[in-house]
Parts: sequence; structure tokens; C-alpha cells
Amino acid sequence: MLESDGWFCDQDSNWKRRKMIDHMQNKLNRISNDRPSFFQNNWEPTLHCEFARRIGHTGDGGKWICDIHRYQEMTNTTMLIYSLGSNGDFSFERAVKNELPNAEIYTFDRDIYQCPANICISHQANLGSQTADSSKSLQTIINELGHQKREIHILKVDIEGSEFDLFEELFKSGMKNQSDSLYIRQILFEIHLAKGLHEEPSQRTHRLFDLFRANNYAIFHKEVNLYDAQNLCEFALLRLNAAFFSSIT
Repeated sequence: MLESDGWFCDQDSNWKRRKMIDHMQNKLNRISNDRPSFFQNNWEPTLHCEFARRIGHTGDGGKWICDIHRYQEMTNTTMLIYSLGSNGDFSFERAVKNELPNAEIYTFDRDIYQCPANICISHQANLGSQTADSSKSLQTIINELGHQKREIHILKVDIEGSEFDLFEELFKSGMKNQSDSLYIRQILFEIHLAKGLHEEPSQRTHRLFDLFRANNYAIFHKEVNLYDAQNLCEFALLRLNAAFFSSIT
């Protein structure tokens, strides 16, 4: 319970096995920069969620959530869910609301869309790093909505390539030192590699996943988007305690 920040309750022997698998797989997760087979060769899940479920459309747009029943058991907690990039498709938000009726769901998109009634609240925002363009950082959005002191239980991101700027800016701001003010339990996102065979998108992707791990996130699901398998891939990550990533004893 300590090493998972209260998420998993497991026997010590099984937990040590989970840690061993995580450490072993992580060593194999940065194999090459080869573009055509990048997602085939790199960044496999290191953590198993026994009751992970795919929520939303059966095709493009659905996301995997780790053990959603744990949220359903938190009867004294209002779930806070951010969905970045909807493109007017609210199937994920509808499905989450069906599972978590009391959840507060906020959607953000660069264009103006109207959330379905009693499902979510929509905002127009161009998400990114906020440093070199008209985008807003995630921290700015959180501050504007007054959510600095609340846990974000699910962060879903599909912003067509701007995810690199978004996450790099988020973690650059020192997320590890903000545990009392900003905590994101699960990150579900699609990564978009620039088309072509040059290696820089691969190297930046490696750096991004290193950044996730440095901030205590483990991959629990991976799903290649078959619309463009060389350049699009869905990932789902769960935040754990830093002690999980320490040496196995």
C-alpha cells in the first residue's frame, strides 16, 4: 500500500515479484531509435493492473483505466477528471460518467465544443508548453480552475503532438516537489511521432518516458493505433510511490 500510494493491497511476496518484473522490463524498454518499428521495439508496460478496463469507443478514442473499481469504492471522494483534446467526440467522457456518476469531468480543446448535458464541462484552450506560442500549460489550467489542492484522478490527453510540450513543461515545473498541491493518479495519452525516418522524434520520446519514470509513473498498458502504427500509440500510466522504483531487497 505504501509503495503504490494506497492503490494496491498485495502480499509482500507478490509485490516483490511486481517490482522485479518492473525493473527487468524497464531495462529492456529503450532498445533503438529505429523509426519504422519504434513502438514495436520500445516502451512496453512494466506494471500489471489486474482489473484494467478499456473505457469508451471500441475503436479509436477509447482508453485503458487501471482498476476503475477502486475509484467506485471511494464513496467520500469526488473524482476529478481532465480530458485534453476531444475534437467534439465525448464518448470517453460519457463512458466514464456512466462508471463514475459523481465525477467532475472537464474537457479542453482548441476549438469550441459543447459537452453533453450533465456529462462534462468544456473549455476552449490550446494546450502545450505556454513558452513559445499561444498555448496554455496544464499547470495554468489547473490554477485557473482552482484545482491546485485537488488530486486529478484521471488525465486523458490526445492533443495531436503537443503532448511532448505539455508533459515536458509540467515536469519541468518540479512536479515531484508539488506532491502536496498537484497529484495526477493516472495518465492516459496518445503519442504522435512526426512522420519520417529521422531519429529526433524517437530520442524525444525516449526522454519523455524517462521523465515519466523519474516522476514515479509506470506503464500499465500500451496499444498501437492501427490507423498509423508507425507513428501513433496509446499509453496508460499509473503513479506510484518513489519507494517502488528503489532497489529490490
